[in-house]
Amino acid sequence: MTQVIPQIDPAELADRLARSEPLTVLDIRLDADWPIEGPGATLLHVPAERVLADPAGVASRLDGPVAVVCNRGLMAENVAGALRANGADAQVVSGGMRGWIAALRAWPVEIGLDDVEVVQVQRPGRGCLSYLVASGGEAVVVDPAPDAAFFADLAEGMGARITQVIDTHIHADHLSGARALAELTGARLRLSEPALERGLAYADAVVPIADGEEIALGPTTLRVLALPGHTTDMTGIVVGERALISGDSLFADGIARPDLQRGDPEGAQEMARLLHATLRERVLSLPGDVVLLPGHAHPGVHGEAVAATLDEVRAAVSELSIEDASEFAVALTAEMPARPANYETVIAVNSGTHPFDPELETGGNSCATR
Repeated sequence: MTQVIPQIDPAELADRLARSEPLTVLDIRLDADWPIEGPGATLLHVPAERVLADPAGVASRLDGPVAVVCNRGLMAENVAGALRANGADAQVVSGGMRGWIAALRAWPVEIGLDDVEVVQVQRPGRGCLSYLVASGGEAVVVDPAPDAAFFADLAEGMGARITQVIDTHIHADHLSGARALAELTGARLRLSEPALERGLAYADAVVPIADGEEIALGPTTLRVLALPGHTTDMTGIVVGERALISGDSLFADGIARPDLQRGDPEGAQEMARLLHATLRERVLSLPGDVVLLPGHAHPGVHGEAVAATLDEVRAAVSELSIEDASEFAVALTAEMPARPANYETVIAVNSGTHPFDPELETGGNSCATR
């Protein structure tokens, strides 16, 4: 009789980790420098070849439920089967790490407005954050992930109709779902004029947004705020003057990198100085109790929404205290991580000049300087 190996859906895995349920994640890839992380996870890396050479020995090291993950969920079936034959409670992460990077989780965010609902949609495998803002039966989605149906279903469950979809900029580290969501829902697709100037093949489908523009959403007003520095087209959305969806400009614990649009050292320094002015004059000039809703967090499962007040962010990010723009630029670019994998092709996909290809997404995001 063929053994049926239990499967665990990546979204269910994320939920269990968020609840801190005891669970061992057994990563059987050769290279596991990009792991599944979460509050309830015990991480164990043993390549598949070693597990299959001694399944009884590996099984003896495991206690309780085990989620076996490989690249696509295929080799994990053999490994989980061998472990189960030796008494381990092993199951396979459906789709492997490719499935994990597609998983989405929704968290409500409290910003202090009674007539507005804000939901943060997290991608644990990538560290990307999207937002759905609903008021008066209408919704605006900012920086949606590629799974358009997830956002449509989320809005429907909230009793709201998606009327506008906004990308804060042309993303370099992940594929955008903005066009797909706009097509699915009939919503208006919005990007900034500087984004159009970078060259969008689908510019005719875009209704541009401009710095200072006010977008009515039920009884609430969203205000467009240009935030150049990470890119020339980086744009934030101020929600009812109580929260800032900051895209890739400022994060809860770090600052965006300035080298993905102009990659040469001189260009990165220039963009960093521009980002310094943006942060000091446009972001930190907002009231300190405004809630920052960033475009990224560190990859992994979070037990709540990633959000902090601007006062809290100012205290957490030391570079924000640097007053001199050139000194700030040097500090920001001194030890940046490697650029995101396939970033130039990802930009081309999000610009509409290259076919959509989910295989381009790999590893966690690296749009921050640390």
